[in-house]
Amino acid sequence: MKRNLIPYSLFLIPLFLASCGGTRVVDTTDSRQVARMSHVMDLEYRDWENTADHMIKSMLDSGAFRRVENPVIAMGPMINDTKQRFDTDILVRKIRSDLVNSGRAQIATNFSGEDTTSDRMREQRGNAEFDAATIARQGTLVAPNMSLSGKMIQRNLQLQSGMFSSRNERVEYYLQLVLTDLRTGLSVWEDEKPILKEGRRAPRW
Repeated sequence: MKRNLIPYSLFLIPLFLASCGGTRVVDTTDSRQVARMSHVMDLEYRDWENTADHMIKSMLDSGAFRRVENPVIAMGPMINDTKQRFDTDILVRKIRSDLVNSGRAQIATNFSGEDTTSDRMREQRGNAEFDAATIARQGTLVAPNMSLSGKMIQRNLQLQSGMFSSRNERVEYYLQLVLTDLRTGLSVWEDEKPILKEGRRAPRW
């Protein structure tokens, strides 16, 4: 009987280890679960949320959209100059959706090539399979009168530490956004949002 206990115990060990390393899904609507998320030196969920909320409030409170009649925004370049690889749409999409849903501005998706459906629909002019009255006429596309562009920057700084303490670092992230009036080429709103973190293993190239 004792000889059979060894193989059985070896079988239980992987199961125990697997159960300890399970994946936990974080409910981002639960503030307690979000608070328990480990703090990392990289940009993460809360950074995007807080930064987007700050930029939207700053933009709407500035009065920039009152200076341009029927604001239609084209998305300009959004440069990621940090030491992390990520799609800048993580941030931009939230800013865009909040702007559109606020009713204060619209996004020209056709102008920047994000949605080519408008062009494909216009290619059907003269196609007998389509009711001509349902095809958009010439001169109906709306050109943007504003553009939103920006840049994300990262700086790594070494912090002073004691003789027996480990060396920590500070990572400074800066998100810079500019809203431009395309008819004049002038900036009508600008803002910068810093995100500062301290810890170990700062992102590097």
